[in-house]
Parts: sequence; structure tokens; C-alpha cells
Amino acid sequence: MTRSNLMSRIPVSAITEPGITESRFARPSRSGGCAGAVVLGAMLSAGVVAHAGDGVVLRAATVGCTQGQTAEVQIRATTVGLVGGFGFNIAPGGLLAADVRYDGPIFETSWQGWDSAPSLDVRVDAVCVFTEDQVDPGDHTLVTIEVPVPADMPAGTVLPVALTNIQFFNYDFTIPTLEPFDGSITVYRTSDLDGDGLVGSSDLGLLLAAWGTVGKNAAADLNADGTVNGADLGRLVDRWGTIG
Repeated sequence: MTRSNLMSRIPVSAITEPGITESRFARPSRSGGCAGAVVLGAMLSAGVVAHAGDGVVLRAATVGCTQGQTAEVQIRATTVGLVGGFGFNIAPGGLLAADVRYDGPIFETSWQGWDSAPSLDVRVDAVCVFTEDQVDPGDHTLVTIEVPVPADMPAGTVLPVALTNIQFFNYDFTIPTLEPFDGSITVYRTSDLDGDGLVGSSDLGLLLAAWGTVGKNAAADLNADGTVNGADLGRLVDRWGTIG
């Protein structure tokens, strides 16, 4: 389908409908300008689509993040049809969504995405206008949201990552059923227990020496649940070879 063919299927009144403007999208992604965002808004508000029985599962990741580092929250979609466009808001528990990375496979083509980052409740929209730029239905990363976690945020804090105002339409202009799943960010102490800038065998030794109660070494209670145990060991292993 060519761009002109796609545009011909959208009523002119929809494109010029009040409230559908480029101002909805605070800045363009690296993939281009904001014209496609207007098209997406028009498609989703103009009544040119019909509901479909095939569904989309939209999921925000559940991740861990060390105090003072940046959480990377992937947004993934599982689809059974060719997706023509999507939009959603994501609010990471009162923290700032500093940036949106368009690292999903669809953005390796001419898909275009727009977002309002940095924001406490960031809006992300994207649209595709060419059939040759589609990816096969399945489970795909769409974008990754970067959320800096303050160094003084208490370990053990669990921040909800909420998906709201979700819009999807298939490439054939049908609207799939939606099943969204919110995510979360769990805050941890650093796994670099010896402070040498790298998580390794000496940190493992310190954690094992503190096994059981936090009184021996509170720093080894990485999730701040009151006990140095397997959960802390799992976190340390997960951060092995990193700065912590």
C-alpha cells in the first residue's frame, strides 16, 4: 500500500478535526517528523475502523535497578496481526521518564515514533504506512523507557509502571482487543560490595560471609528485606561483571 492509498482511506474531516494537531507529540524520534502522528490520531478518532477479534497483549517489563542508576523498562507487544499503529502513556511511579529508545524491530524500517519525554507520564505514539515495513506477528519489543532512579531512593522500594490511554490499530484498520499488563521497578542496593567498581568473586565472598542476618553486613541485604539470602545472591549474580 502506498502512502497516498493509505491517506485516501482517511476522511479529510478526520485529518482536520479540531484537537488532532502536531502539538500532541512533544518531539520527533530520530526516524522523522510529526506528520505520521497526525495520521495516527486521525485513524483512531475518525471512526474509520472496525473492532476485530484478534488481540494484542501490551506488557511493561518488571525490572530491578540499583540506586543511582537508570532503569530500562521494555514495552513489548504480542500480536496476531500486522500492527499499523499504536499509542500509550507510561507513568513510572512518580519518577521521570527521561528518554524513549525506539529499539524495537519495527523501527529498523521507516516506522516513525513520537514521544513527550522527559515526562512523569510520557506519551508514545508510532505509525507505519508501508506494507513492506511490517514485521511478522509475534512477541516484539516496541520501545524502551529510560528511568533514572535517585541514589537516595530506599532499597526495597517497588515503583509501579502504569500503562494508560492505550490505542492500537491493525494494518487493515481494524481495532484489536487489548490486554495490558503494568510493570514495576524494584530498587536495590549496589552489588559492588567491596567498592572496586566491578561485581565479582570478592563481592560474592562478602555476601556469603553476611548470609542469614543483616546485622553482619547490611550492605549485603541488596533488596532490604531484612535477611541476606538467596534473593540477594540472585541479584548479585544477575549484576556479575557490571558496576553493580
